[in-house]
Amino acid sequence: MTKHSTQIIRAKQLRKNMSDAESKFWYRINRNQLGVKFRRQQPIGPYIVDFVCHSLRLVIELDGDQHSQNIAYDNTRTEYIESQGYKLIRIPNTYLTRTGIDEVVHTLHRCIQDNLDVHNYFVSRYNYPPPPRNSNANKLSGIPPAPPTGGR
Repeated sequence: MTKHSTQIIRAKQLRKNMSDAESKFWYRINRNQLGVKFRRQQPIGPYIVDFVCHSLRLVIELDGDQHSQNIAYDNTRTEYIESQGYKLIRIPNTYLTRTGIDEVVHTLHRCIQDNLDVHNYFVSRYNYPPPPRNSNANKLSGIPPAPPTGGR
């Protein structure tokens, strides 16, 4: 089995086992509800992203608690995705719970309809993604590290 086919199988598993926040968010953005097509749990290079809109070159990651423990991995992953021409928005699950999925989806929809730079709008309004959390954040190693065991 090739690395690519293993990754496809893993993406399918992740689609079947989405977190509660991912399921609720997906329900609100799937089927072109925002005027653009999003895909869920899609491979980009060696990584599988939560949600991607290829036409906008936009990746949305919903971050659970495990992301605060995997800072270096997340930074390397973000750099790789951005090096492929995508803009990445990280939204902590706690933020979705506190603010509400409706507000985030409404803001995303308004940005898309008004042809705004979705990434810059979210960063300026919500400060997500936060600035890099370590001094090595701007270095691309060429080969991303293996994901930590026990989660995404």
